Amino acid sequence: MGANDRLNDVQETARRLSVSAFTVRRLIKGAHLKAVRVGKRVLVAESEVERVIEQGAGKHRSEK
Repeated sequence: MGANDRLNDVQETARRLSVSAFTVRRLIKGAHLKAVRVGKRVLVAESEVERVIEQGAGKHRSEK
């Protein structure tokens, strides 16, 4: 995470990845997506969102 990296909440991350907020939380819990907790908020760095997009977030949707 870079010093100037924008932080997205779960809803914005879900929108960027074209998945549900539940899926974003599952990706975080499964360590497929790095996130930080600030108080009650869960935030994901923009660079992390880009990394997942480049790797192909769709492959995680079929994992069980």
